[in-house]
Amino acid sequence: MTGKRWCLTSAALLVLLLASLIALVVVVDPFEIYHRALFYQPAYDSETQMYSNAGVAKSYAYDSIIIGTSVTENCRPSVYAQALGGSFVKLCMNGGLSRDHAKMMDIAFRTHDVSRVVYGLDLFAFSQYYTNQKAATPDYLYDDDLLNDTAYWFNETVLLRYIPEALARAGTTPDDSARDTMYFWDPPEMPGRDGLLAQLDWSAPMDESEPADCLAGFTRDNCEQNLLPYIQAHPETTFTVFFPPYSLLYWAQQAQSGMLEARLAQRGQLAALLLAEPNVQLFDFQNRKEWTQDYDLYFDSIHYVSCVNDAMAHAMAAGECRVTDVSQVEASSDALRADCLALYAEQTGKEHP
Repeated sequence: MTGKRWCLTSAALLVLLLASLIALVVVVDPFEIYHRALFYQPAYDSETQMYSNAGVAKSYAYDSIIIGTSVTENCRPSVYAQALGGSFVKLCMNGGLSRDHAKMMDIAFRTHDVSRVVYGLDLFAFSQYYTNQKAATPDYLYDDDLLNDTAYWFNETVLLRYIPEALARAGTTPDDSARDTMYFWDPPEMPGRDGLLAQLDWSAPMDESEPADCLAGFTRDNCEQNLLPYIQAHPETTFTVFFPPYSLLYWAQQAQSGMLEARLAQRGQLAALLLAEPNVQLFDFQNRKEWTQDYDLYFDSIHYVSCVNDAMAHAMAAGECRVTDVSQVEASSDALRADCLALYAEQTGKEHP
């Protein structure tokens, strides 16, 4: 074989190998970027949410989305569809910040006509620089540029782990209901009241209170950069935004760390920014004491079980806990402060300083 022929043969074999790898990734498509799974049941893993969310957002039919952190992972799209109408998927990001949520809305609005966004207002997600993310987004999966999909086609982990895992499930029937419980963490064992309250060291000294406005800049920037632009750009879309029902223990933790007043101020600030938009429905589930003070419903201070997620959907549909004025949130925060300090006194036998 001449040197020229050897080079041409090697090049042809290399092209064939690369084409075969691309075809393998496109056909199996473990994260459903190009199409829904054809011959296996996808595995939706919380560790790969950034990847799975891109596929769900691109490849499935829906007109409504659920956006939020791990406290929305137990939401069941079928329950929200039944309560609110429409066809839902959830694009949750555990530990996600407002920028992560913005990325999810980006892809959903670009690929679908979205009539409703159910959005959980986790306070920590609005408490850092608005450009911060939980983790870097694999933008090559979120955009429409095929050229940068090489990062997917020739990804070692995709080729050596996720494709073999998908092929191992070959023959299983793809089940639409899998997206109803995707990312569910509903725990089999709960700590109960005593176990939950023991998660806070009540004997620890209290920090001096931070200024009530110490989070105001972060809160404003995150809302103005990562949430309000979507609300204002899509007046035809209803944004059903809610304060999740953290347990009363969470607020005791904030009091102990000196952040109680800052967190309560953050609630009022977010409410003021959002209630100015006509296509926003704001709900405050923090005042549902039958949830927030029933410690058997909580795995830790903020994570509640799925029956609460279901109940929130029906409450939204009934208009329960909806707020239309900042004063309602402030009144709820006043009651929350009193309940929090009463819990502190109960557990320590002394008044909060």
